[in-house]
Amino acid sequence: MSEQTVTMRYRMSSRDEFYGGGVVNGARSITYMGDTADRLMAKVCGNVGRCCLVEKIRLYNPVFAGDYMEFIARVTKTEGNKVYIQCRSFKVAQIPEDPEFESSIDMLEDPEISTEAFFVYEIPEHKVKA
Repeated sequence: MSEQTVTMRYRMSSRDEFYGGGVVNGARSITYMGDTADRLMAKVCGNVGRCCLVEKIRLYNPVFAGDYMEFIARVTKTEGNKVYIQCRSFKVAQIPEDPEFESSIDMLEDPEISTEAFFVYEIPEHKVKA
């Protein structure tokens, strides 16, 4: 199985707010990273399989309602019927402090990492593509 990636983009909305000041709960990003890992498994293996282990999660920077996020999942290795996936979320755009228009956004030249997680997926042996 060659190294492959999947990218998903999502704009956090006011529905995603959890704390005061428009801060989004870190679990929301982790949920989207899991969705991205599932898409990667479907693409690479033809089977979503089952997430059997979350090895590590690290929250780096806060996310706010209105932020545009990019979620990237990549296969780091495979061993038998286990697939190891690294997922990262990056803030690629945000609402400016004093927006000129209601729909204004600032694209970030250097997207900042928000969250990183490492998942282990297990799939039936007969479903692993070489």
